[in-house]
Amino acid sequence: MSKSYLHVLAVTCMCMSIAFNATGQKTVYGYTMLPATSPAMVSFTTDDPSTVTRMGTYSKAEPRSGALVGSTLYMMGIDDDFNMWFYSMSTAGGDGETIKKLGDVTCPGDMTYDYSTNTMYFIANSEDIDGVSAIGTVNLENGKMTFAHNLDYYCKAIAIDARGQMYALANNGYLLKVNKGTGESSPIGLTGLTLASWWNFQSMEFDRKTGTLYLAAWTKDEKSILYTIDTTTGKATEVGIIGNGTHTIALSIPYEATSSNAPGRVTNVTLAGDATGELQGTLSWVNPVNDYEGNPLEDAMSIEVVNTTTGEKTTYTQCQPGEAMTHTFDVAEAGIYTFTVTAVNEAGASLEEIAEAWIGHDVPAAVTGAKAKLNPMSLMVNDLAWNAPLSGAHGGYLDKASLVYDIVRMNDNQVIAHDITATQFSDENLLADLTRYSYKIVARSADGIGETAQTNDLVNGPAVECPYVAPFNSWEESGQYWTVLDGNEDGYPFVWYKDFMNMFGQGYDKCFYIYQKNEVFYANDFIISPPIQFTEGHEYTITATVSNDDIAGYREESFRFYTFGGYDLANAVPLGNEAFTVKHPGEFRDYSFTFKVEDDGYGADDESFPSFIALCCTSHYDMGMLLVSKMAIEDITPVPQPVKGDVNGDGEVTVADANVIIGIILGSIDNIPAADVNGDGEVTVADVNAVISLIING
Repeated sequence: MSKSYLHVLAVTCMCMSIAFNATGQKTVYGYTMLPATSPAMVSFTTDDPSTVTRMGTYSKAEPRSGALVGSTLYMMGIDDDFNMWFYSMSTAGGDGETIKKLGDVTCPGDMTYDYSTNTMYFIANSEDIDGVSAIGTVNLENGKMTFAHNLDYYCKAIAIDARGQMYALANNGYLLKVNKGTGESSPIGLTGLTLASWWNFQSMEFDRKTGTLYLAAWTKDEKSILYTIDTTTGKATEVGIIGNGTHTIALSIPYEATSSNAPGRVTNVTLAGDATGELQGTLSWVNPVNDYEGNPLEDAMSIEVVNTTTGEKTTYTQCQPGEAMTHTFDVAEAGIYTFTVTAVNEAGASLEEIAEAWIGHDVPAAVTGAKAKLNPMSLMVNDLAWNAPLSGAHGGYLDKASLVYDIVRMNDNQVIAHDITATQFSDENLLADLTRYSYKIVARSADGIGETAQTNDLVNGPAVECPYVAPFNSWEESGQYWTVLDGNEDGYPFVWYKDFMNMFGQGYDKCFYIYQKNEVFYANDFIISPPIQFTEGHEYTITATVSNDDIAGYREESFRFYTFGGYDLANAVPLGNEAFTVKHPGEFRDYSFTFKVEDDGYGADDESFPSFIALCCTSHYDMGMLLVSKMAIEDITPVPQPVKGDVNGDGEVTVADANVIIGIILGSIDNIPAADVNGDGEVTVADVNAVISLIING
C-alpha cells in the first residue's frame, strides 16, 4: 500500500398580408370512472361543466385513462383480474368496442394525442426508477405501449398543444414543460392545487384552437373540478364542478387539425442567430410537396411567417412546392425569438411548424464535466476541474474572450475564486475538521452572469485515527463522511435512509442500503470511508454490520471489502479472494476481515499515511437490498512492552544504559523517565546500581 493516498438560400416571392381568425371549441368529452356511479362516456361544455350528458359505456373494464382522436375516444381500462383492455368510444354515442385485451401491463395515468406528429402518448410510473414518471407512445391499432423517456418528476397528467409541445402536471402541484424527445421536464409554476394523494388519475387537455389548457382535477375534497391553467405561470383558475363532482378522466376537446386538401407542413425548418452575435437572424425551410392527405401539390401556395415574440407577420406568395426558402430579419434586442411557418392554399392552412432560437449575445451556459477530486500529493487540498461552455445559456452567441469563472464552496458559502480564466483550481484552504465539500462553478462574461454547475461531493480533512467506528444511525455523526460510488452505473447506488427499516415494520435504525434492481448488471456499488491513518507493518481488522431486507429474504446478497486510493474506482483494490454471503433478513450480523499493511520499500518501514477502506455490494443482478448499519476498523498490532532498564531504547540492557543514567544524574543529559529503573519516582545512584545489576545478573 502506497504512502500517497491517491494510488490507487434567396427568395423572390411577392409579399402580402393574410390573416386567419381562430374559433374556440366549447364541447368537452370525458369518462366518469368510479364504479359506484356506473362509469360512462360523458359530454359537457366549458361554459357549464355541471350539466353532463351520458353517452355510452363499456362493460369489460373499469376506465383509467384515454384521449380523443377525431371522433373516437381511445380508452385504457382494467378488469377484476387486473388485465388491461384497450377499447374505443364514439362521440356520436353508443357503447364501446374492444380493440384488444392487453393483459397484465402497465396502467397509464393519462393519455393525450399529438396532432403535430399523429401520435398517441401516455404517462405512467417509470419501469426502472422509483418515484418518477415516464412517457411513451400507444399504437392505436393494437394498444401496444412503448416506454420512451423517464421524466424528472412524478406526474399525474399530460397534454400536448396544437404545435406539439407537451405539458405535464406534477404531483407536487407544478405545471411542467416537457421535451418529448428527451423527457427533460422544466417547472413553469405552481397551479395552487392540492390533488387527491390516494388516487393517481387526473386528466388535462388543450382546446387547440384557442391554446387554452384545461384540467379535470380530482381534488383533496374528492370532487372532480374543471380548471384552466395558464401555461406561462402554471396558475389554475376554477371553471366549475363537473356534473355532481364524479371523478372524470380522459378529458378531450375535438380538434380538426387542417383540411385534407390543405398543404402538408413545411420541412427542414431552422432558425439561427448571426454567428458574430449581431442582432440578426435567418429562418429557413422547404415548402411542402404534398397536401395533408399525402397527395402531390401542383399549384403555388402562400407561406406565412409570424414572429410570435413581436407579432410581426410576413407573407410570401406564389411559392412553389418543394422550394427552399429563407427569411432574414433584425431584432431590437437580444433574446429568445419564436417563429411559426404555415403553408396556405385555397383549401386552407397547413399545420404550423415552429422554430425558436436566441438572437444576439447570450450569457454563458453552464460549464460541463465539473469534478472535484482529492489532490494526489496532499491530503488537505481539493482539486477542481471543468470544461468551458461552448455556447450561450440559451444557445446564443457566447463572447468567449470575456469568459471568467467564480467558484463558491457550498458547505460554508465562501467565494474561493473570482474572475479566474483557467478551467481548474485547487482549494488549498480547507476547514480544520473533516468536512463534506461541494462547489459551484459560475460562468460569467461581459454579457452577464451565466448558468451554474455543481461538482460532486468530496470528503476531505485530517485523517481519522484507529480505532474508527462509523454507526450509520446518524448522518451528522458519521454518515455524511462516507462517499457513495455507483460502480456499475445502473442508477442504483447506496443510499443513506433515516427510516428505511421502519418502513417495513422491522424497527431497525438508520443505515446505508443498496437496492439491486437490475436485469443486466451485477452490483458493483461502494460506500467509501473518509481518510484513515494507516501504519506500515501493522495489522487491521475491518468489520461491517449488515443485513438483507425482509421483502426479498429468500435471495442472497453479497459484498467484499476494498482499500481505495481516494474516491476513484481505478484506485480500488479488493481485500481477500471471496465475497461474504448475506442471507439473514431483518437480522444485522458482523462480518470481519483482517489484513496487514506491508512496507512499500520507501523510507522507514513503519511510516504512517492516509488511505481509505470501502464496502462493495457484489450481489447478483435482480436481487433485493443489502443494508449496512455500521462500519469499523481497528489496529490489532501488538504493542511492544518496554525492557526494564533499557534506558536508551535499543531493545537491550547494556553498559550504555548505565552511562545514560550517570549522565542524567550529573546533569549532562536531559531527564529520561525510563531512567527511573527502580520506580521510586526519581533518578538517583540507586537506578545506576539497578542497571548495573541488570547488566551483571541479567
